[in-house]
Amino acid sequence: MILLSMVLALALERALSHLESWREHALFERHVHWFHTVAPLRVWNTPWALLWLLGPTLLVTAALQWLLADAVYGVLEFVFATLVLLLSLGPRDLGEEIHALMAAQENGDQEAVDRLRADLLSTPGRLTQACQGDDRRSVIAAICIQAHERSFAVLLWFFVLGPVGALAYRIISGLPRVLQDAGDSPRALEPATRLHGIMAWVPARITQMLYALAGSTDDALAERHRVMQAPAPSWVADTWRQLAVVGVGALSVQDDRSEQAASRPLEASLEAVLGLRGRALLVLLALLALPTIGGWLG
Repeated sequence: MILLSMVLALALERALSHLESWREHALFERHVHWFHTVAPLRVWNTPWALLWLLGPTLLVTAALQWLLADAVYGVLEFVFATLVLLLSLGPRDLGEEIHALMAAQENGDQEAVDRLRADLLSTPGRLTQACQGDDRRSVIAAICIQAHERSFAVLLWFFVLGPVGALAYRIISGLPRVLQDAGDSPRALEPATRLHGIMAWVPARITQMLYALAGSTDDALAERHRVMQAPAPSWVADTWRQLAVVGVGALSVQDDRSEQAASRPLEASLEAVLGLRGRALLVLLALLALPTIGGWLG
């Protein structure tokens, strides 16, 4: 059922990708802004605010997951799980965003190009700027991180904990940005960033493996070895740094100044990273299907 929910949610995400606003998670953002408005400053400006921000949503989801378990022969549980996973993916379709960037470049719409690039580069900690300086590698690295944040990590937590796992990663990954936008520099911002790093630590390393298997394994490992020679600012930063460079290495993306890059337009690199994401998703689904296949054969 879990694997079937994953496949169906991914198919529905693709089919509904032209609807841009229906999964923007504005409800949770409104909840954070409401709590910011009504909570006393001594409550808002404390790490314990995370319990009030995350607890109600996750508790309700976990309760529904438990209540619907095996209800109507598992049909209600399957529908609920698929719906929660669908709402947790994204929120924006990465493929549509990349194709919009390519179309804007082709039409010479520099304002749209700058806006779309800024959106893609808004990764956790904006660490892709360190990977390493030139525009092509930064954009491709950002897309590799965005694919993890929008798809791979959510799918992996769904596989482990079901709907509550997928939703937990989605709202925890977006919480630092929402807190930052709320202002007042709340003391919950740093714990929220660390919590996101904890939730991402294992999925990011699995995603690295998927990128390496779906692309150039030797180049991916070489890039990872190269970047590991320099210390990272923190263990959280190291997670995003490794994920970025492994994705770039898997595609053998060169500096814009190199002759190979000069002969290959950015559009080709964007198409290549979409292909990498698709192959990595297939590898992930195949690996997750192995226990089910083993059960059938057993």
